[in-house]
Amino acid sequence: MASLTELLLATIGEDPVKRPAAEAQIRQAEQENTDQYFRALAQELASPDKPLIARQLAGLLLKNALWAKDPVRDREFKARWAALSDETRAFVKEGTTSALIATELDVGKAAAQVLAKVGACEVPHGKWDGLVPLLLQHVTNTDPRGRQIALITLGYLCEELVLIQEDGMTIADEISNKVLTAVVQGMRDPEHTTKLEATRAFYHAVVLAQRSFRVDRERDFIMEVVSETCRTQGSELVQIAAFECLVQIATEYYDFLMPYMNTLGPLTWDTIRGASEKVAIPAMEFWSTVCDEELFLGELAASGQNGERQNLALIQQALPFLVPLLTETLTRQQSEEDDDTWNLAMASGTCLGLVAQVVGDACVDLVLVFVQQNFENPDWRYREAALLAYGSILEGPTSEKMRPLVEQSYPHLVRALGDQSVAVRDTIAWTLGRIALFHPTIVPVKGITPILGEKLRDVPRVSANICWCIQVLAESQPGGSGLSQTADTTPLSEFFTGLAQALLEVSARPDASERNLRMAAYNALSVLVGHSGNDCLVHMNTLVQEMLNHLANSFKTMDKECELQGYICGVLTALTQRLRENILPFADRVMEETLKVITAYQQVKGGAQVLQEEALLLVAALANAVGANFERFMPHFAPHLRAGLQNYEDVQVCVMSTGVIGDLCRALEGRMIQYCDALLQILYGNLQSPSVDRKIKAAIMTAFGDIALAVTGDFEKYLTPVVQMLKEASSTRLQDGPANSEDWIEYLNSLREGVLESYTGIIHGLRDAGKLQLFKEHVNGVLHFVKEITEDSTVSESVMKAAVGVVGDLVLGFQQELTQHLGPAPFLMKLVEYASRSTDPGIRQTASWLQALLQKYRAGVLG
Repeated sequence: MASLTELLLATIGEDPVKRPAAEAQIRQAEQENTDQYFRALAQELASPDKPLIARQLAGLLLKNALWAKDPVRDREFKARWAALSDETRAFVKEGTTSALIATELDVGKAAAQVLAKVGACEVPHGKWDGLVPLLLQHVTNTDPRGRQIALITLGYLCEELVLIQEDGMTIADEISNKVLTAVVQGMRDPEHTTKLEATRAFYHAVVLAQRSFRVDRERDFIMEVVSETCRTQGSELVQIAAFECLVQIATEYYDFLMPYMNTLGPLTWDTIRGASEKVAIPAMEFWSTVCDEELFLGELAASGQNGERQNLALIQQALPFLVPLLTETLTRQQSEEDDDTWNLAMASGTCLGLVAQVVGDACVDLVLVFVQQNFENPDWRYREAALLAYGSILEGPTSEKMRPLVEQSYPHLVRALGDQSVAVRDTIAWTLGRIALFHPTIVPVKGITPILGEKLRDVPRVSANICWCIQVLAESQPGGSGLSQTADTTPLSEFFTGLAQALLEVSARPDASERNLRMAAYNALSVLVGHSGNDCLVHMNTLVQEMLNHLANSFKTMDKECELQGYICGVLTALTQRLRENILPFADRVMEETLKVITAYQQVKGGAQVLQEEALLLVAALANAVGANFERFMPHFAPHLRAGLQNYEDVQVCVMSTGVIGDLCRALEGRMIQYCDALLQILYGNLQSPSVDRKIKAAIMTAFGDIALAVTGDFEKYLTPVVQMLKEASSTRLQDGPANSEDWIEYLNSLREGVLESYTGIIHGLRDAGKLQLFKEHVNGVLHFVKEITEDSTVSESVMKAAVGVVGDLVLGFQQELTQHLGPAPFLMKLVEYASRSTDPGIRQTASWLQALLQKYRAGVLG
């Protein structure tokens, strides 16, 4: 039998027989005897006589046996480690610790990753008190190699502890203090390699340092060391890491920054002016981060949630120094070629944009000085910088402040679209789009639109931004997608056919694959169609035929994602949504071409049963548009829908497929029954599988209601299993998820809303068929669920609205029988009172409806 060393080496060998066999044998060993598996890997990692690569692979397998990306598997792995014998865990720790100081640094790094994962399992629970002191001992070692690897390990460990802390577990101050002391000491080491690893470790350690930052003396010392490290001479890597630490401090400890700004301001400004771009960019990022924090605090204050936190107005105070620095830095473009590589000028433009969002009108005059001085500068760098500065401050200031500037400068901007510099033309197109995006009432639509149509002929880089500008202009038109929302006419109506034709010509350009130009053209066309006036509908039949021809011809050009076909499907979706039932003459061909896209996508994916997103959206739009006429397409589409539902690994497509069930139910109504058995079996399976993402499960709840509403009385056969699953879903509690997790709260609200919508669909469907009595035994369960909702402070308004609606549907259905049973229920009073106070008129209206029903069927039920 092959040794572990031979197996490890075989896993990276080129032998097509030995490699999978070795991988399978290693997996089998892990499953059959976990203790022995951990011991063997630890021994391999620790043995100096083993090949370097085998030791590294052993470390990698050990790490992967202690951790997984999937939260469920990660918990399983940690539980498995805890269940190992004390002797085995001690053996692994000892072996890994000895490998830490191996002569080969790569082995030491592999051991460091394992120790960090072990530490994540044990340190928060107080089970390996000796790990941090052991690493501290190495940090104080006279051997630079020992100090370096110990600090690398501390960095990995801190990264793990931060993640654990974010999940709601408290890391003991004693651990945080010891780690912080060690890395700060390492940051003062004269040897640059040690200083670098210490600074990288500090980036994570400082997140754990809340107690230290609340103590003036300790905080002063930390800030002094970080500032000193930012000034390190002879190592740009150390400086970069130190400024990244400064960014981390701004994120985590903004509230404490004020006393240090007299130091940090000049430090960052001097670095931005004089250091290399690699160092200057993170120094610039410090100011962008301060902007982010002040914007966040502004949002909290606006919603009354800022508590004791104060906005220090650091950006406002720094404006006279910061704005001239940022505008000056915009001129440091090296080349007119736009290769999308992040550089200092880009970082400066981003920062200036954030500054404008923070201070609003206060920055305009300062920036305007630079713009006016350089708008006609003979050097393209200064002309582009002026335009970039102008475009960057458009989000934040009021339209009242910007109107005179825009009205005065607009003719000059339009003329400059003919500038000899491609970089300048590109930035002008972007700036015009930003004006339309943030100040649409200022834009002279009738004057600019014909010029934009002409400038679509520019090089791809410029033309793509012109497409985006047209898209933004279209989005700003009155009305929205769908006939019921659109205006009869818009300022763009007279240009519709010309723009549509020009965008189609752009999509057919030989160079349309450059700069995502073809995508930009199709996206602009989709929005132009979706936001067009009703007076443009007469032109859309021709456009449908044109797009169907585009789609039919597109199969000559295929890529792994069918992107081109997706863009064209996007335009056809917009056309279908606008034409509604008038798409019917084209429905057969639309469906035929869409199924071709789905088939082609499966082919480029190696025959996998997958769905292309945009094609799926087009099917949904077609079903909504043609209603019962979609029935003839179901035999062809149903197998693909089932494939999309079963492919839960593609979460987005599975969620969309689940949503399409609702579109089909609304289109086919009772005719949907013949497909329900197969669809519901898949939905049941997805709900019961632990591998299926929770977003899919939340969407399934709503799908149950859609089916019930469509098939009405025929839902009787599914009522018991569906209600059982709704009960299981409604039993999910806030405490079942991670503490203080916004994602979990958002999921819980979406799940509850889906359950309530499902109950609404079931109630309506059964009532319409005269079978509501079948639901009587489930009423108390629904009311208990609503009662729990009223007792949870994290519930969203949309959930409350759905809860009010469900209770109203039950009262309407069961009338006096239910109101007498309810009596003056406190949860019911609480529900109505909450909804009556809502700022959402829809919720208030639903509350009034419920109150009227209660009064009608049992006077005085609310006391």
